[in-house]
Amino acid sequence: MDKEVSVQFDEEAYKEYEELQQLVAERRKSSKKPTYSQLLSSINIVLRNIKVDPYYGDLIPRRCISKSTAARYGTDRIFRAELVGYWRLLYTVVGDEVRIIAFILEFMDHNNYNKIFGYRKK
Repeated sequence: MDKEVSVQFDEEAYKEYEELQQLVAERRKSSKKPTYSQLLSSINIVLRNIKVDPYYGDLIPRRCISKSTAARYGTDRIFRAELVGYWRLLYTVVGDEVRIIAFILEFMDHNNYNKIFGYRKK
């Protein structure tokens, strides 16, 4: 028996997602790459992939997740999916015997991602 997979957003992440949809609907242009429409399209593709396979993204190693980051997201089991233009979508997976929920935590550009997880430029 296959489990039902649903995708839900963190409240703050959903607000940002709605703002991005609004910017695309208004045909507003981004001052840098990727464009708003490219980013929205990339997020939607990743969301579809997560619905098919909730473990689609890469699990971020626990050694890379600080205590403050784990407290911020309420978990130390964070998956990363790559988006267009080096952006990242972060999510976690929770579930029971019947259903799996992929909970979207945040999407961000690469610089913010590096700051949160302590990666440095080489």
